[in-house]
Amino acid sequence: MKNEEILRVEKLKVQFLNREKLKFSARKTGRWKIVLDEISFSIIEGETFGIVGETGSGKSTLARTLVGIYKPKSGRITLMGREINFKKREDLLYLRKNVGIVFQDPVGSLNPRLKIREIIREGLAIEEKLSRIDQDKKIDEISDLVGLADSKLDSYPNEISGGEKQRVSLARALVNNKRILILDEPTSSLDVSIQAQILNLLRKLKDELSITYIFITHDFNVIRYMCDRIGVLYYGQILEISSVHDIYENPLHPYSSDLMNANITLETENKFDSQYEIGEPSRSGCIYLNSCMKKFEKCNISPPEFNVNGRLVKCWLYESGKL
Repeated sequence: MKNEEILRVEKLKVQFLNREKLKFSARKTGRWKIVLDEISFSIIEGETFGIVGETGSGKSTLARTLVGIYKPKSGRITLMGREINFKKREDLLYLRKNVGIVFQDPVGSLNPRLKIREIIREGLAIEEKLSRIDQDKKIDEISDLVGLADSKLDSYPNEISGGEKQRVSLARALVNNKRILILDEPTSSLDVSIQAQILNLLRKLKDELSITYIFITHDFNVIRYMCDRIGVLYYGQILEISSVHDIYENPLHPYSSDLMNANITLETENKFDSQYEIGEPSRSGCIYLNSCMKKFEKCNISPPEFNVNGRLVKCWLYESGKL
């Protein structure tokens, strides 16, 4: 780890037009649903930064914004010192050249009409103008690195297993030497034994390629195994940023504690039980107000972000800045 900042996100806001009224919904303003509400964080080169939260918290929206699929309403994204202007094609190309993504469902992200070799070829940047021979050489190298057999390169997606499909997704994302790889629930659709293989592969690739990961999941056990630091996301707001060790030893925000307790006490699956959270996000004051067991009068005002011994938390309990 070089201890240099590679990505900075400042007051990022993403909103979509309201199309339906959901029981559990993000905060709404008129016709708009705010999915990410002025979130901020930074990532150090070489680390694995986790984003954890239950379904609907905005994790996938964040992932898609960081690779330019969605455009923010406001805020700043700075990648390796360059602020990204989402209205400029050259900035979007710079973003997509350096930041890759692997989605949750490898089946849906692979073109069923293309052979595996051609799917991986899609990841090569057009502006590099490599010859077909050089392209195939890079494809063979990355396929070997992710553990994909040569014999699979001439197969179609429906002819390979789920674990192999995810290896194809990894190869496509990494064939162009990305600096950051976003992993959006990359193992949640796989069997437990295959999950372990993919997670171990990801750790191996991180060391060999000196890559920075953003690991998005609802599973605290995966976070504990993979990540250095973690941001806890709740309906579009990051409520806490801590090292994985610190948040396991002493979660600061009441939601972090509730999320961990719900996750750890489940015996059959290592997933967050969405029924555990019975309150809707508050439309004013602290967003966790309706569900928090530690709320008090000041929680009717939206809290700022407090720095507590280097940890960041949005909760009035830490107004003094002390644990």
